[in-house]
Amino acid sequence: MRVYPTFFRLAFSWMDAERAHKIGFRAIRLVHSCGAGRVLQRFTAPAASLQTRAFGLTFPSPFGLAAGFDKEGHGIEALTELGFGHVEVGTITGQAQPGNPAPRLFRLVQDRAVINRMGFNNDGAAAMAPRLKSARAALQRRHPGVRPVIGVNIGKSKVVELDDAAADYLISARSLAPAADYLVVNVSSPNTPGLRLLQDVDSLRPLLTAVGRPRTRPPDATFRCWSRSPRTSAMRTSTTSRGWHWT
Repeated sequence: MRVYPTFFRLAFSWMDAERAHKIGFRAIRLVHSCGAGRVLQRFTAPAASLQTRAFGLTFPSPFGLAAGFDKEGHGIEALTELGFGHVEVGTITGQAQPGNPAPRLFRLVQDRAVINRMGFNNDGAAAMAPRLKSARAALQRRHPGVRPVIGVNIGKSKVVELDDAAADYLISARSLAPAADYLVVNVSSPNTPGLRLLQDVDSLRPLLTAVGRPRTRPPDATFRCWSRSPRTSAMRTSTTSRGWHWT
């Protein structure tokens, strides 16, 4: 008998998808908080042969967790105990926002997929920053060699106009980059009106320039960590603009 499908069918399949996610995530964090995660990690820790070098970073494993599962950075340590080589949190916006009205997460059981209409629900960059800093420090203590990598996915606050998007992204970048190993600039979500218009080259280039500008300044207490935070862009696949092909 396959354990996970049976457990999912009995425990979660009848439940609202978002509620099931919250319960499952709380259970993962509970395992960590009671100390059982350290025991679990003896079985889930990736082999040294899986170490992967990318973006100037060393990942303990190429197997990582994408943004969307831990939207607010509450379970970074707990998730690394499951064996992930990196955990990407978010999407985080400059301003706190509740996201779209529920229901907003729907299962496609036969396709083994979900429809996500969450809408960047999160506590905002200012609330997220101390959690990120704490998680990074804890991982550094527990993994003196190669520790799990922390990524941060940042997006545009829904109430902010497109003309002011760069300044809004910069709020998140300034707050979160010092404790992040890499940043993802998210311009792909269909749940934020107009966001994909930022994928046009004329819009995207100044946005990435604004987010990356502190790299060109003399190092100081505010921007010292930018040099170790590579940027990537989350974009809709097969989008073309003036001969550019984004994937």
